Amino acid sequence: MSERPAPAGERSAAELREAVAAIWRNALGLDDVRDDCNFFDEGGDSVLSVEVAISLRELMGQELELDILYEYPEFGALSAVLSGGPDEGAPETRELTAAEERLWTAEQLHPGSAVYHLAVRYRFPGGLDVIRLRAALDTLAARHEALRRGFVKPALALTAQKASVACRWVDARGVSDGSVRELVDTEVRTPFDLGRPPLLRALVVDRGDSGAELVLTVHHLVCDGVSLDLLETQLQHLYENGSDSEGTEWERESAGRQAVSVRPRDAGAALDHWRTMLAGCPGALSLPHDLARPARPGVKGAAHRILLTDEQVSTILSSAEEERLSPFMAWVAAYVTGLIAVTGDRDLVLAVPASSRGAAQAGEVGMFVDTLPLRFTVRPGATARDVVRLVRRVVTGALAHQQVPFQTLIEEVRSGVDRSRAPLAQTALTYMDTTRCGLRWDGHRAEREQIGTGTAKYEVLWLVTRTGRGTVCELEYSTDLFTDEAAAALHRRMVAAVGEAFAQPDTPLPERGTDALDVFVPIHERVHRRAVEHSGAVAVRHGRTTLTYGELDRRAGVVAAGLRTAGIGRGAVVAVPMERGIASVTTCLGVLYAGAAYLPVDIAQPAERTRHIVRTAATAAVVTDDAAAELLAEDVPSHLLEKLLVTDGAPVAPAAVTGADVAYVICTSGSTGRPKAVVVPHRAVVRLVPDADFVTFGPADRVAHVSNPAFDAATLEIWGALAGGGTLVVADRDVLLSPRRMRSFLTDERISVMFLTVTLLNQMVDFAPDAFRDLRVLLFGGEKHDARRLGKLFAAAPPAAVVNGYGPTENTTFSTTHEVTAEDLAEGVVPLGRPLPRSTAYVLDASGQRVGTGGTGELYVGGEGLAHGYLDAPAQTAAAFVPDPFAGRPGQRLYRTGDQVRVLPGERYEYVGRLDDQVKVRGHRVELAEIEATVRRQHGVADAVVHARPTDDGIEIIAFVAPDTAGDGPDAALDVTVLGDGLRSALPQYMLPTVIVVDRIPVTANGKADREALLSTSAAAGSGGCAPAESADPSQDGDPVDGTVAVLWQEVLGTGSVRPEDNFLNAGGHSIKAMRLLALLGEELDVTIDLVDFLENPTLRGLTTLVRQELTGGGL
Repeated sequence: MSERPAPAGERSAAELREAVAAIWRNALGLDDVRDDCNFFDEGGDSVLSVEVAISLRELMGQELELDILYEYPEFGALSAVLSGGPDEGAPETRELTAAEERLWTAEQLHPGSAVYHLAVRYRFPGGLDVIRLRAALDTLAARHEALRRGFVKPALALTAQKASVACRWVDARGVSDGSVRELVDTEVRTPFDLGRPPLLRALVVDRGDSGAELVLTVHHLVCDGVSLDLLETQLQHLYENGSDSEGTEWERESAGRQAVSVRPRDAGAALDHWRTMLAGCPGALSLPHDLARPARPGVKGAAHRILLTDEQVSTILSSAEEERLSPFMAWVAAYVTGLIAVTGDRDLVLAVPASSRGAAQAGEVGMFVDTLPLRFTVRPGATARDVVRLVRRVVTGALAHQQVPFQTLIEEVRSGVDRSRAPLAQTALTYMDTTRCGLRWDGHRAEREQIGTGTAKYEVLWLVTRTGRGTVCELEYSTDLFTDEAAAALHRRMVAAVGEAFAQPDTPLPERGTDALDVFVPIHERVHRRAVEHSGAVAVRHGRTTLTYGELDRRAGVVAAGLRTAGIGRGAVVAVPMERGIASVTTCLGVLYAGAAYLPVDIAQPAERTRHIVRTAATAAVVTDDAAAELLAEDVPSHLLEKLLVTDGAPVAPAAVTGADVAYVICTSGSTGRPKAVVVPHRAVVRLVPDADFVTFGPADRVAHVSNPAFDAATLEIWGALAGGGTLVVADRDVLLSPRRMRSFLTDERISVMFLTVTLLNQMVDFAPDAFRDLRVLLFGGEKHDARRLGKLFAAAPPAAVVNGYGPTENTTFSTTHEVTAEDLAEGVVPLGRPLPRSTAYVLDASGQRVGTGGTGELYVGGEGLAHGYLDAPAQTAAAFVPDPFAGRPGQRLYRTGDQVRVLPGERYEYVGRLDDQVKVRGHRVELAEIEATVRRQHGVADAVVHARPTDDGIEIIAFVAPDTAGDGPDAALDVTVLGDGLRSALPQYMLPTVIVVDRIPVTANGKADREALLSTSAAAGSGGCAPAESADPSQDGDPVDGTVAVLWQEVLGTGSVRPEDNFLNAGGHSIKAMRLLALLGEELDVTIDLVDFLENPTLRGLTTLVRQELTGGGL
């Protein structure tokens, strides 16, 4: 039992001191209280100080200032001040509170609505015992008068009577999720009969193997937030232990209902405070709604949800903590700054709930909350820190005079009549901490989830909830004033403004931005605004060359001007075949400024493939530099970037586009033997950055640009850095080819955010596991993760956050993300995570039904990240992009990923494998059919089968080739060198296979290629290449250096015998394997071989020569 002071009355100084000490011990959780104990140093905050002050009022029986603890924070001083004894003026009491009267009246104005329903849900992986649940609910009703109370007369008299809680069970096994949503929506929105208690009901939805859901709906007339916590705790105990269990130490309600507010004899002083505070207050908030205001405010509403990052929350709370403000006050300050940003108002009234519970109501269920109007007058030039201090003064003053009912204040300060707006306050804020809430039954814990009722109490209400999974912000808005899209844009703008203000708490708050209600702000417009605001900040850095935001903006504007002069604008596609660097970034931004879409092209791939991509992607023009000029298709207009930049044309402003306009086109491997072009709209890029919740980019960030521009991870790197105001730092190719250089690059350039494919991450972890120690966020993806390598990373020196990103190109880089934890590694499973904001993910079986927890199926993804489809390929688009059967509105689509995943608890997923022949090679998606078709087109090839197999260095592609001997005699031999040259001229390096020549392709009884027989041939011959069996073996020639190099060569490539003239790349090697080989040589022979030097002559003889030069001191 908690300690409670004795009732007010005459007592000695020692008795009074002990009573005050008991209040302190209860509030602060202390075992002992000394004279020098400081309330705030012991963990007290502003909200707790008010609760203690109210308890002291009840103890003393006299009016005390609610900020008394700020004046006397030490226990000894406070006790001395209070030693004068109590006053005879006891608080007023009343049967019906002002808050209840206001809610009852509101119900009469909006009959049949659910505006004052409080609805919560609990999801259990197992079933529920409905009989036990009903018994527990009935016991609660018997113990709490509020649950037996009805409101039956216009005079608002309260009537108490016995009541049984309605508990309905519904069998929803096999029922679709959409139908369950409709069932729950009906449950929580069905009105109560206020004259027939209890105003509480329960719904149990039985989902069979998927578990069960418990939905509780209660009316605010009989339950506030604290009451819900009490009911939750007691319901858990009763369900687990039985309704007649002993030992439950809950407080019994008093027979006579006390008034919930502490009322001094002179209530006029409190009213005078409010008259002064609210005199001349604005009658309306300048919210930028996009629908016509109705004649009378309605209660129909919806909500938009944003999950804040830990960094965003910390930024907001840190300034408030310096001023000893509670989290509630911190979020009030945040909301005020956000409202200033989206309305431009600097004199505004914000409503907040205020608890009036005293010690007598500590264990009582009921409505003990009224509304306080907080008026904030923020001077021009004020900072976020100024707002924090203003909030402290305003909130403390309001709580000190909260005994005046809200309805009284409305009547006192009403100026004029505007029936289209709620009086006094049109917006409100609510803060809740639910980290300790929830139910734990039968060994399963279910978190509390708030359920929307489709209503809105204000024009906008900001609900901030701290949960076990992070802090969630919900903007509840009136659908009479806002469309869903406009409300979402308003909310995102407000949250962004709050983040900017608190990131620089001593910088003056900006005036209302022009984008307060922009329905859509494309990525290039966001970069342009960064340039306007911070033109001197460095935008891109490559080696010793830097480009500021102002310079980048001007150059992009000049490129756009040249393109527009050539008639290229909205709807056109412009190819950009360039190396990763400042030029490619400038060009892509310039294309977007022109209103066109860019097509990034990898210039390292074969020229013919480049020309094919440019021709088939409906390219209107090409912008490139001297390095790739010879790769251009002759029939497509081309522009050299250097010439565009020296024209006399003035830069143009960024083009206005919609979210549906195309931002870029990117090519992936195609099953037909040719690349296919994916068409990505602007809204998909904005959904990835800056609206993502898995990483935030800010001005302090230095983002590594290591991805090929034609790899969709570059979308995250480039636009994440630039839209966030950070610096994009370009890495040279040789950095990626050496773990040692990569470590130096990360350290020297002070990189904070980086993305790596799994293959590159594995290579780095093998040879430089501590390279990432200073990163804020390390993202990885593109292939299935290696749990052993991740464990090694975590054991060395992990960055602050490691994030697994999953997603196909058709859903714009990432579909789901998951921050990896040590617990994941201990369990041996790193999930794919949860969908990004404004995105969906479903796991479906072959019949299109959702798969339950533990089951496997194909992953379908949807939402705003989806591409339009494949360019000029309607059949392929229709096959891959299918209608979304779970969407609430028509026209929504899902993309079939082809990935098989397992459903984990908590709506997370584990990757199992592919459902087709598609593979991921060093982050690139590869269709084996495309490689197979290319091999078959080569001279001298009769037939071919391509196979992929996993290795320590990633996926290895093997091509089994049968030579064409027709007309050349039985002894004709396929020239493997010529075949290799032909493949290198047609395929990018990551798609090149290791070639194994066979006499013929064996077939099974049903006429299909016998892959098992081919793989056994591979094992016998050695899969690293096609060297003849009689080749010499340098590892056996007696020279220790030559032997060591040859042995490691064979180990990395997995070959049998080798010859000095064998080419590493022709034998199935690539840059990642080369890095591994050189790292092994360094360990064995203590030499450092530059990868670039090796790739200039990638033969065994050439490598041996480099090693000898290093050993004899002849190396560089």
